[in-house]
Amino acid sequence: MSFENESMFTLDMDYEEMIEIPDGYAGYRLKDLSNKEVFTGKPQVSGILTSTFTDENEFDDQGNPKEKIVHKIRLVLVNDDEEEYLDININLKKPDYKVDRIVKGSVLFDLVQSILELENEGSTKGKNVFRNVNLKQFTDFISGLKVMAVQNIERKGTYNFNSFYVVRVNNKQVKIE
Repeated sequence: MSFENESMFTLDMDYEEMIEIPDGYAGYRLKDLSNKEVFTGKPQVSGILTSTFTDENEFDDQGNPKEKIVHKIRLVLVNDDEEEYLDININLKKPDYKVDRIVKGSVLFDLVQSILELENEGSTKGKNVFRNVNLKQFTDFISGLKVMAVQNIERKGTYNFNSFYVVRVNNKQVKIE
């Protein structure tokens, strides 16, 4: 369609999976689960999200809180039987589906490692870096699963945070300790 003497605006079109959580479901984060607690549901993965926040713990030269940009994907497990969901943020270094380097000690490393270990136990033993990961293929794989169970892992050290291991995908499960 064109308008008289008016040019049409330009845009890029795409399709992005949207996370759908039914109304009324109780929501949880990893920090709400106890250490080693398992949560099971249908996985959904968002596209890459970028947001800016003010870090009240770091300051610029003028003493103002620093603004930080964060890139992440969201993994959400929806449990329809219990009418609840688990919402997990997975931070990324940059907003790119081609991830050059994922290091041990990150939530993304734990996710990738636990999926690989489910497929082939022992395959990641002694490894502390994954290189050249196609995150788009990986997240599409996860979104295509019927069921996923994750076990909460409390990490303590310089920074305390919660991570997780995938302990079940569809009918394949590992022994939970």
